[in-house]
Amino acid sequence: MLVKIYWSIWALFLIASFLLFAAGAVTAGVLVGLGFIAFGLTFMGMIGVLPAMVSHPSHEKGAKVQKAVAAPARQPVHAQAFGRLKSA
Repeated sequence: MLVKIYWSIWALFLIASFLLFAAGAVTAGVLVGLGFIAFGLTFMGMIGVLPAMVSHPSHEKGAKVQKAVAAPARQPVHAQAFGRLKSA
């Protein structure tokens, strides 16, 4: 979503709210309606920036990805003072 359009919608919302207030048409029901609209605009902005925040740039084409080399397996280490403890 374009940021300019988003802020323009907020500006129109605020102008309409002020005009309703100036005309004396603000009632409890109108405030509830304006609250729903403000709630929707807030989450519309969050959804607008979410893809940019959670995505990552892709690798360039042709860039070789190095494969991890497996380390050689290590031998188990046993206690030297007592030797190997064996069950009965």
